[in-house]
Amino acid sequence: MRKFIPFMLLLLMITTVSNDLYAQAKRRPLPDWVFEKPQRSNTTFYYHVEKGVGETETEARNAAYTQAFMQVALKLGIPLNTEDISEAIASGANIKMLSQRFTIPMNVVCYTSRRNEEIGGWNYWILCQIPEVGYADRARFDDFNECFKFEKYEAIKNKINAYKERQRQDSLRIVRSSNARALTASTFIPGMGQMLKGQGGTGAAFLVSEVALFGGGAACYFLGQEQVKTMKATGTSYANYQHAKKMKNVYDIAMYSAFGIGAAVHIANMVHAWYVKDKNLMGKTAFVPAMIPINDYSTPTYAFGAGVQITF
Repeated sequence: MRKFIPFMLLLLMITTVSNDLYAQAKRRPLPDWVFEKPQRSNTTFYYHVEKGVGETETEARNAAYTQAFMQVALKLGIPLNTEDISEAIASGANIKMLSQRFTIPMNVVCYTSRRNEEIGGWNYWILCQIPEVGYADRARFDDFNECFKFEKYEAIKNKINAYKERQRQDSLRIVRSSNARALTASTFIPGMGQMLKGQGGTGAAFLVSEVALFGGGAACYFLGQEQVKTMKATGTSYANYQHAKKMKNVYDIAMYSAFGIGAAVHIANMVHAWYVKDKNLMGKTAFVPAMIPINDYSTPTYAFGAGVQITF
């Protein structure tokens, strides 16, 4: 039984992924023209969206076309029988043939269908170009080549998102490069990384702090060595020896404390140099006087005002 457990888990994972992909396919967005009709180029026609519902996709399609033809017939005042249209559409005649047969000018430019997951069956949408009243025989229909606009819009959106992602990655590379330079500089010279990033005050504070701490530690070391010399000197009294020993311990404690704190400050300096914002990469805005020519005559006229200067 245990041998089948990995196989069953793999089968379950494949089934789950397949169901998820199928669900995403069913949720594919409808074209934009279903919700927002395209702009027409002239006044001889208008756009109309018709929806058909049926048990099968074919039934939904036939219902959509029938309703669209009836819409045109009512608009133009052409007597028409619904059964005749339905029968003609069900026979498989194309739009051009139907238009000639019923003398109804109509141009179907887009169509799409979706399953109705809530109540079952199919929904079918068509986008028609219908002549305005008075232009039944001379309507100038548009050439319409953007039926599934959402696909093009999705492609454009993906292209824009990819461009933004490249910009973001480029910015991250610049920031990481700036951080690396700052970290390297602050490793060898405390505060130098902050200064390279335009954080002069912070960099100076780190530099002064570490110079003071390590300098104080070094001073304590040399003072301690002077006490050692006193302790080893010939003829030193017992009281002087004890005093020198005591002072040596004090200087040692001060030295180790200064070096320890200095090391901690140096690590903090390196971390800060990496994470602090680089002011040189931040945009700066300034208002400056501006003189703008407003004509091209031999004696130009200028307008004076204030301009905005942005540096990056």
